[in-house]
Amino acid sequence: MNKKFLSAILFGALMVTSTGTFVSCKDYDDDIDNLQEQINKLATKEDMTSQIATLQAALNTAAKDASDALTKAAAAETAAKAAGDDAAAAKAAADKAVADAKAEAIKAVQAEIATLKKEVEESTDAALKEMAGKVDAATKKVEDIVGKIADMVTSVELVASYSANPTGAELTFSTAIEKENVFSEGITNAITFTKGNQIQTGDKFVVRVSPTNAVLTPEMISLTNSQGQNLNEFLSVQKVEKYNGLLSRAAGNNGLWEVTVALKNYDEKAFSTVTETKVGNDTKAILFAVQVNNTLSTAETREVISSYDLTLDWQPYTPQNGLNFFVNEKNVNKIHNRYSASENNTPVEYKELEWKNGVSTTVIGLDKSNTNVKQGDNRQRESVYPAVQGKALTISLSTKNNEVEAPKNIRAIYVTLDSQNAVESAPSEINAWNSYEYTGLNTVVEGTSTEITINGDNIIDDIIGFRVYAVNYDGTLVDPDGKAFYVKLGKEAATWETVNTVVTPSADDATLVDITKSEAEAVTLSKLSAPYQATWATDKIDNNQPVFHAYFVDSEGHEIYNTYNLLNPALERVDFSKVVKVYTRPTGVDWKKYEDGKEYNGTLTIKNEDGFVLATLNVTMTKEIPTTLPQGFSIKDKQVIDGIYNCYMIADNWAASQASKGTMPIENLINFGLGQADQYNVTFASSVKDGDKDKDVTVNGAQSIEVVKSYIDNKTEHATKVVYNYGKISSKKNSAGEYENVIVEAATFNTVYCCFYKPEVHTWAWATRENLGLAANAKLPYSTNLTYGNNAAAPTTAHIWGTNAIDKLFSTALKDAYGSSLSIESAKLTSDATGKEDYFKVDFTKANVFEAIKTDIGSNPKQDVPSTLTINCKDSYGHDVTITLKMVVKPRK
Repeated sequence: MNKKFLSAILFGALMVTSTGTFVSCKDYDDDIDNLQEQINKLATKEDMTSQIATLQAALNTAAKDASDALTKAAAAETAAKAAGDDAAAAKAAADKAVADAKAEAIKAVQAEIATLKKEVEESTDAALKEMAGKVDAATKKVEDIVGKIADMVTSVELVASYSANPTGAELTFSTAIEKENVFSEGITNAITFTKGNQIQTGDKFVVRVSPTNAVLTPEMISLTNSQGQNLNEFLSVQKVEKYNGLLSRAAGNNGLWEVTVALKNYDEKAFSTVTETKVGNDTKAILFAVQVNNTLSTAETREVISSYDLTLDWQPYTPQNGLNFFVNEKNVNKIHNRYSASENNTPVEYKELEWKNGVSTTVIGLDKSNTNVKQGDNRQRESVYPAVQGKALTISLSTKNNEVEAPKNIRAIYVTLDSQNAVESAPSEINAWNSYEYTGLNTVVEGTSTEITINGDNIIDDIIGFRVYAVNYDGTLVDPDGKAFYVKLGKEAATWETVNTVVTPSADDATLVDITKSEAEAVTLSKLSAPYQATWATDKIDNNQPVFHAYFVDSEGHEIYNTYNLLNPALERVDFSKVVKVYTRPTGVDWKKYEDGKEYNGTLTIKNEDGFVLATLNVTMTKEIPTTLPQGFSIKDKQVIDGIYNCYMIADNWAASQASKGTMPIENLINFGLGQADQYNVTFASSVKDGDKDKDVTVNGAQSIEVVKSYIDNKTEHATKVVYNYGKISSKKNSAGEYENVIVEAATFNTVYCCFYKPEVHTWAWATRENLGLAANAKLPYSTNLTYGNNAAAPTTAHIWGTNAIDKLFSTALKDAYGSSLSIESAKLTSDATGKEDYFKVDFTKANVFEAIKTDIGSNPKQDVPSTLTINCKDSYGHDVTITLKMVVKPRK
């Protein structure tokens, strides 16, 4: 098993020439060929024997898998034929053919390996090269069936917390002294116990090896202490099997092996010598490691060793004196037996027995004269177990009532029909039972579990009784007369197609988690006959479940069933064939508890009144972290133009020069869509004072941006970023171990804080008849021509009209400025030619009339003087607002 190691060493040696230069690629290929020849020549009988043992172990594992698959396929085929399901029967037949072909292939190779093993053992040194070639060829054949077999184990880890032993790192042995008995006469694989014979009961531990495809054999394993002393003289490795159990914490099954060990013989003094040591006045247990031997005879010793975590203990053997087991998932204590009568009330004469004084014997007491037994085990009122035709029933002995925990002191079990209680229309009932087909019945099985299947014609709804017997390692019976259980036969349940849903958190608000719905997924379900009860089970979070519920809707969108209230409406009123979609909702209140991207599984199981499963539906819910914005989000049309958002600020006091700040609601900027307003965050750069510096300010969508008037200058651009904050919805943490908000960027642009009198959007002109509400042919109440020395028809602030492109509230006469937001500071009339007040001064203090006052009676102009009226105002923020209008000064005639 060290060929790769040897190849690397020799390849390295051949890579360099005697002069220290590298050889060509072609030379490499030639050298590799030569190297393989050298390796083949180096192989010894010991190496080949070790490789053959590995091949046999791999084939044994594959043979068991193929046998299990064949049994399952055969049972499924029989059941399908009995149910008249041609499609299922054809599929089962195909599965059976594949399993059968693989089993036959394995048998053929096993025979070749057995022959090869004998040839190697008997071969001479001269024939070793030929034998090496045969071993290589055999390895290729085995790998064609079972996959690649690793050359060697590179590491071994003792997985104490996964050990079959509840104490983890302690192996406990005991010694049973057999009593004369046969378990049981006339039963296949009966066990004969010989009085006084010593039997060592073993214990198990689990190791994980690398590479994960390495194959372990008993010969490779030993236990060793820190001084390098092994226990090979005292301990035997009885078997090594792939570990397929469920682990108590996440580590994965790859590379896991369960090792069963037992003492070769027990001698108290010798056992203490190798397992205990004196430390001062105290006796301490010696720690042992698991050692895997990879050594080939052609290489230096290569052994990989685990941590030193195993201790060994011995205790007197105590036989089990009560029989407890599970039938599939149900404890026998909850399964019906015929304690006093059959199901049609035919009386039962046989009396179920138990040990009276807690001491098991080899004698079954069937009469009242046996003082060691008493009547008991009354399960008359319990329900029969719903068994499925052609589907295996697993009987597992257990030390617990709530879960399977295999007892260590029981050697074997078998199952037979409960013939003494087949009392209905006797002997018709027992004759009917015997006419059916069974697998696993009337056969002693070493260990604590076995399987049986039931097949036959016209057996649906029939009730059949079985009885389980078990024997201790010392030959005593676990129960004086075994323990009976009764089943009712039904058909295989319908398995509906799996529904996979995805739920996307929208916020970390606890009130939103359990109302968040996944997208509804299409599904087709069948109508069920007489559904009566349902169960809903999901994966757990913090050991709690269900972690989500499923909701079923019809084509009109009406919810017709859900797993939140399984019996409302009553199942018999639910027509599942009308279901077209299924959606899910989480049940928790904290999104962080749901792992990102994890698929949580739920199973709806629907049964009839007898407890038979009519259908199962698997539903999954996967939490998906959002990477996009809520549906419907957008920046409102024409708010951001050419990358600029001109934000016209609403003054806190509209009176001229009285505003201290301006605001604008974010809802005026954003269409929130299906998102929540307060989860939108908008950051405006350099928009608030921090001492003598500017800093950024962030507001959410339910708030307003608010800045002091110094920022409202109609020109300065402030970088702006809009994001959607989903909150702390992710299960992942940052490097500091903290949860962070999940944020998706929405938009970036620049913002300019503006006032409504910005010149580009607010224009001034003389009021039109339409502005003043006059008829089209009406005379204007003012004139823009001023006659020197004559102020008739002089315009007023009511005749100057402002038009605003942003908000019509500001489109009004100067006199009626919104909220008195403009105050006139000064006004003048200047000649367009000279730019001076050549003829008039304007007095607007008299009722807002722009009255022209002559300056010199002798300077009457000789012709019309085109002029400009300039009015200087202040707005709410104290900004200067300049109004210019054209007029004409006419000479006095």
